[in-house]
Amino acid sequence: MLHLIIFLITYFAGLVLYFQLLQRPLFLFYNRSETDSRVSPADIFRMARHGFRSDIIVASYLSAPPLIAAVAQTFIHPQFLGGFMTAYNIAAGIILGLSTIVDTALYPFWKFKLDASILPYLRSIKGACASVSTLYIITAVIAVLVMAAVSAAWLQGTVILSERLSGSCTPFIADGLGQSMLSVLIFLLSAGVLFAMIRGLGRRPNNPSVSFYSNILFFNHCALNPLYSFIYSLSVNDKIEGAFRAFDDETCHREFARLFPGDTFPTDKLLNNDRPNVLFIIWESLSARFVGELGGQAGITPNIDRLTREGILFSRVDCNSFRTDRGLVALLSGYLAQPTTSVIRMTKKVPNLPALPRRFKEAGYDTMAVHGGDLTIFHKGEYYLTVGHDRVVGDKDLPKGLPSGKWGIHDGAVLDWIYDDIMDKTSKGRRWYTTFQTLSSHEPWIVPYTRLKDDEIANTFAYVDDAIGRFVDRLKKTPAWDSLLIVITGDHGCNTGQHLPADRYAHIPLLMTGGAVKAPRRIDTIMSQTDTAATLLGQLGISHDEFIFSRDVMSESYTYPFGFHTFVNGFMFRDATGYTVYDNVSDTATDSPDPDRERKGRIILQYLYEDLARR
Repeated sequence: MLHLIIFLITYFAGLVLYFQLLQRPLFLFYNRSETDSRVSPADIFRMARHGFRSDIIVASYLSAPPLIAAVAQTFIHPQFLGGFMTAYNIAAGIILGLSTIVDTALYPFWKFKLDASILPYLRSIKGACASVSTLYIITAVIAVLVMAAVSAAWLQGTVILSERLSGSCTPFIADGLGQSMLSVLIFLLSAGVLFAMIRGLGRRPNNPSVSFYSNILFFNHCALNPLYSFIYSLSVNDKIEGAFRAFDDETCHREFARLFPGDTFPTDKLLNNDRPNVLFIIWESLSARFVGELGGQAGITPNIDRLTREGILFSRVDCNSFRTDRGLVALLSGYLAQPTTSVIRMTKKVPNLPALPRRFKEAGYDTMAVHGGDLTIFHKGEYYLTVGHDRVVGDKDLPKGLPSGKWGIHDGAVLDWIYDDIMDKTSKGRRWYTTFQTLSSHEPWIVPYTRLKDDEIANTFAYVDDAIGRFVDRLKKTPAWDSLLIVITGDHGCNTGQHLPADRYAHIPLLMTGGAVKAPRRIDTIMSQTDTAATLLGQLGISHDEFIFSRDVMSESYTYPFGFHTFVNGFMFRDATGYTVYDNVSDTATDSPDPDRERKGRIILQYLYEDLARR
């Protein structure tokens, strides 16, 4: 039985070393000119360290057949495994060689990692080869053959090494019920370990963001295992191109242009500073139902109620979707949420999205994203880096021992850390932009706070409200306050514990406060969550022309206020005449039918999916 265990460990380790010593260095060396950044030995080490997580996932996939064969040998014949592994290593070598060379060679053309988008090209090899020379094709074929041979030899070498390490251990053959049960037990334990490494031990399954760590996209691509990128992309098979097509292109584009006018600067200035420092707080599940100033239950968020009277309250904002992954993109990219998919999972499309942090970075700001939880959930870390944050701080980057819950470090402790960071930046005279995504107002609704202990859901929002109130009051006493703009809004609504119709669920607050605010004001214009980006950039005089789904609500061009919200395969469209909820599956309005509102919502959906397909 020791022979079996040594074999499995050696083979798994051999696969990981293959990725670390052959695949990743080859990709980096061949594509080194694809980045303007200097690649230091420390960078190479970090690529290997962060790439290790995706390497062990692929190693787990590739170790599964040998595990089955090794256990099967204990019931069949002592020589079965050797013959099987020779054939398997040839097949696996071809897969490894092909994926390594294709990923490496295509990167200069595509600028993203190997994924399932290559499959349609296999249907037309002639067309795929039309853009390269015959010499290039011959060279690529030779490279694949050589790499496949090297890969197969490497894997076969691990089998030989395991035999030498086994020494006098002879192949085990189960004899009797006890030994058979032992073989099955080893199989189940080993399979469980492989499954855990593939899925991960977190609340959400692993995704490619496990290897993303840098604001330099090329470094992340070097770290990410190409086979894992490909395998994961097979699960992201959402139909995009041609989805929700109901109008001809000319009609769709003409009517969309009326709904989303182009870039313009505001005629109504809300700030006294064109270049304030900005803290963008994205509050988990912050619904208007918890804010008394918006008609919600009184007494839950007294600090937000107070700040709305001191700052600028946009009182009629509709969130774009029902999940954090959609809400982040709506706020930071000004990009509409999709009812059948989530663009944040599409790693090759995210770099092509507009990005609020990137705009600040281009304007000379230091940019940072902070979240007290696991950054791999919903691709958050990957997204934050890609859209322009110089630094991303997650639970593993914050000081040890901070009060934590199921989802991560509680927001009050993270706000204390952000306060210290602001003081440090202020003392150094740096201009900065920070995104802070909260997490405490989330099931299981457990926080270190008991003011509303009889209502656990409301109590979590009261906790975050209290933390933000204390945080703001501390900042008011510092020099940082005068040049500070704090934006507070929700990522989506909340109907847990209380069923809400679509129009009430979609209603979220948007508040701007800080010393940079010219005067308190309440703006009762209907708007969409995506409009936050253009409105904020417009106040700073920064162009937002690429934010095609985001409108500056303070500009002269904002003449038709409306809100747009999506749920699972449906949408809500709201304007001054009312709201309509539309189900795409049944192709009918399920609440407040109105032909004009239905048409406008369908125009937006068709244009959204056309644009997404192009990115």
